[in-house]
Amino acid sequence: LDHQQRQNARSIDLGLGRVQEVARRLGVLPLPCPVLLVAGTNGKGSTVAHLVAQARAAGLSTGCFTSPH
Repeated sequence: LDHQQRQNARSIDLGLGRVQEVARRLGVLPLPCPVLLVAGTNGKGSTVAHLVAQARAAGLSTGCFTSPH
């Protein structure tokens, strides 16, 4: 745990730079399709439902993964 905590000087880092660097090192970028990430404390389920409905109304195919975590 100490090793992990020393890897980033900030206790809270709201950016996606570290995650992007991991994805780059794993060789999973660029993604093969557009992806939306919905994060936050409240309202994710309804936000995702609304985005899916809009995309499908525009004739787009969608996939959706949600997790309680």
